[in-house]
Amino acid sequence: MFNPPTLEDLQETRRANEKLVLKALESKPEWVETELAKTTSLALSHLRAALASLLDQGRVRRLPGTGTRAVYGLADPGLADVPATPLTSDAKKVRDYLEGRADSALYMSDQLRMTREDVMAALSLLNAHGMITCTFVGSLVIFRLKETQALGQDGAAAPEKATGRKKAVA
Repeated sequence: MFNPPTLEDLQETRRANEKLVLKALESKPEWVETELAKTTSLALSHLRAALASLLDQGRVRRLPGTGTRAVYGLADPGLADVPATPLTSDAKKVRDYLEGRADSALYMSDQLRMTREDVMAALSLLNAHGMITCTFVGSLVIFRLKETQALGQDGAAAPEKATGRKKAVA
């Protein structure tokens, strides 16, 4: 009798595939999708699933390619590798600012009246806690809180916030 893979099995396979992709991407700065599939020995569907996850995590970025060729490389959002120490007042200020929005470090520094270096230090600390993600738009890096961080501490949005957001959107 056939037993379909569990969600845990699929996630474990995706994580293993992500490691293969990251290892290949570390060996040279740009990879065409088909070359990456050949090098990692992954089926194109498995490669694309791993790439999509890595793109969402901000660890990989899609680079400009020629024609329809998808080109990928490692992403570097410019964050320092810092230990997950308690959040500083600057980190809390940046976290609160990112609640419900996404922004670049430069614009955040202007809006929060902080230096760009202080904003990047705060973002690095938030990243060490696993609280933010980044997206690349050309050469611009856009930071946002992870979905679980945008919700309340217990993992559910406060009813008044959820209602307020719906009214603001409608």
